[in-house]
Amino acid sequence: MDNCIRKFELSNGLTVIVNDATRRYYEDYHLVRLEFVCEALVLPEYFDNEDLFSNARALLGESVVYRRLVERMGVPYGEIEAAREGLINGFEESALHYFSSGGFPRKLVLSELSKARGKSGLRRC
Repeated sequence: MDNCIRKFELSNGLTVIVNDATRRYYEDYHLVRLEFVCEALVLPEYFDNEDLFSNARALLGESVVYRRLVERMGVPYGEIEAAREGLINGFEESALHYFSSGGFPRKLVLSELSKARGKSGLRRC
């Protein structure tokens, strides 16, 4: 998805991008599908020492990406824009405050690190 329809520049330095993948699926009915994407760098200040940081970078790379798909089915063509705005407004009201907090980038990185360790069979520290 690369049809960016909105960007939120957050006070903590992150950017949330909203990509649109809306499509028609039957006659005048559409699936309004939006993807919210946020990328956070893996930074040394998120870890207690250089070894932990190096291990995290080896597992995660330079950054981690949060992706969330939201959908609304059965939307007539004339209501697509209102459905998009409704989904974006819902994200703003429920999640944007959380994404904007100063601690969110660190929490996202540590969460993705925990998932990556679980997938690779490594124990948590």
